[in-house]
Amino acid sequence: MNPPLVIAPSPTITFRDIAEEHLPQLFEMRRDLSLQALLLTIPDGLDETTLRAWVARRKAEIGGMFRIIVDTACGEAVGFIQVNSVHRKNRTGYGGICLAAKARNKGLGQAALRELIKVAGNELGLIKLLSEVRADNFAALRAHLSVGYRLVGTLENHFTDSKGKLYNVFLLECVLGGE
Repeated sequence: MNPPLVIAPSPTITFRDIAEEHLPQLFEMRRDLSLQALLLTIPDGLDETTLRAWVARRKAEIGGMFRIIVDTACGEAVGFIQVNSVHRKNRTGYGGICLAAKARNKGLGQAALRELIKVAGNELGLIKLLSEVRADNFAALRAHLSVGYRLVGTLENHFTDSKGKLYNVFLLECVLGGE
């Protein structure tokens, strides 16, 4: 007789406003230059003043969103989400997530993207999210496609990292619904 099949529960996350206690983890992720290159970013600087200015800019972006991702199973902050470059009239924006190393490969990225899709529609009133994913970022590409994004094109030699290496970037979209 076979043992009963045990199905692990899906990971659950929530988003919270960024508070002072979240800054060390945000700064650690921002200082991880290989992670930032996967996110198509080269930080302006890595000192505390520059990092605080980055957080302030993200939090103040009109029409956008910048929040901490919390793993509800343990109550720990595990990354951040952001929606930026919002076009209010067309109701579109660019959404993305960043997970700390300890949170990767556990399904939290998919859970965060699903929740991002919900809040982008419900809280920001968007009807479409766009995302740019570096062509060699297979985990991010898989996660996006698994939650309803579709590939709409390739931006050739679109990102240059801090060492001068060029990367192709996939442009993805997720239609959220609405009128």
